[in-house]
Amino acid sequence: MPDVALTDTQWRLLAQLVAAALPDSGSGGRQHARAIAARGLDPDQVYVDVPVLTWLRLLEQRDDWLVVTDLGTAVHYRRVAEACELRLSDVARFAEAGEAAAPHFARTVRRLAQGSLSLAEALGSLPA
Repeated sequence: MPDVALTDTQWRLLAQLVAAALPDSGSGGRQHARAIAARGLDPDQVYVDVPVLTWLRLLEQRDDWLVVTDLGTAVHYRRVAEACELRLSDVARFAEAGEAAAPHFARTVRRLAQGSLSLAEALGSLPA
């Protein structure tokens, strides 16, 4: 899968398209612009971002709608997964930093983050 560098507004548009198609801002005038704005997007910025995302084959225009492609969906979820991995890494590093103060707790958090311990097992290992 290609590594794609997008702007924040392009990522936001892609995420909105994964959730549901959007009216094409270039073809529908004010009514479409209002529908786009209702989703928290700037219609003028969407108009700027659509050609780039179309060229990258992350979205396509069908009739009067903008829809995400399979590649666009994969790129979106890859970014979500990478953000989750980074957060999990932060949790593990936090546990490591606190190991001197609470060794058992830190080890349990690290094992939970690594997936070698279930949440139920981790909760069961806490002192009563």
